[in-house]
Amino acid sequence: MKPDSPQPGIRSVIFDMGNVLINFSHEKACEQIAGLVDRPATEVFRVLFASGLEMRYEAGQISRTELLAQLEAGLGQPPGRIDGGAIIEAACDIFWPKPEMEKLAADVKSAGYRMVLLSNVNEDHFAFIKARYRFPELFDELVLSYQVGVCKPHERIYWRAIEAARCHAHECAFIDDVQENVDAASRLGIKAVTYKSTPDLLHTLNSMGLTGLKQA
Repeated sequence: MKPDSPQPGIRSVIFDMGNVLINFSHEKACEQIAGLVDRPATEVFRVLFASGLEMRYEAGQISRTELLAQLEAGLGQPPGRIDGGAIIEAACDIFWPKPEMEKLAADVKSAGYRMVLLSNVNEDHFAFIKARYRFPELFDELVLSYQVGVCKPHERIYWRAIEAARCHAHECAFIDDVQENVDAASRLGIKAVTYKSTPDLLHTLNSMGLTGLKQA
């Protein structure tokens, strides 16, 4: 039996990924990389995250080779000293599941809404997640920063998500845990929600008129 068609109003649901559909820890990445290069985790954080290096990689502005070379130089390592494969593995093994959100996403799909994944993510992280988790298969389209060339809250990535949603901005619900990203989406007319907990999100989606969603 086919699910009921969504009610007029929201036609597509756009999900952020990190800390919405799956948990992650930049701190764990820094600690694991630090163990490989014999440098403090705080120094790894400064070079990889505080400098904007990882964000440039997420935006597809630098290659993996460039990322590793700049990380190596920033940590004061001689060229070719670090094991790139081990660094990437350490940087990727930072995720753990959110079963209640995976269930909610599956319910949204079953209820007949179009599903778009909108994520600031680099190619290695997404390959790691796709190989280990099934929730990416729920989505009709993927809007990923490393493919688009910009990260949230840049306006261009939201327009790409609206295009992927195949409806007007006001017919899209968008869920993100970062207030800056939610505010940017709202300015374009998207009905954006700040994720705080799954029960709160379910209540908000129901109040927005989404039907067919079950209790988390």
